Amino acid sequence: MYPNISTKDPDIAKFERLKDNFSWFNSNYDRIKKDFHNQYVAVKDRKHIDNDVDLETLIKRLDLKNYDDSIAIEFINSKI
Repeated sequence: MYPNISTKDPDIAKFERLKDNFSWFNSNYDRIKKDFHNQYVAVKDRKHIDNDVDLETLIKRLDLKNYDDSIAIEFINSKI
């Protein structure tokens, strides 16, 4: 999936996945904004995986402290 990334450096691979998730989020922002006003949206592998109005609740539900992958989380501000 990432031909230029060495399999010996998992941190760089995680960063690339995170970058891809944020790119996907930005490319799909208008569509996401319609469904998730004033919520935090989590994206993994370029797919929406969860959302919540409370960031702490979302993080607990995703169990991010024990998660070993790249998940992008952004807040959807309905006023923008």
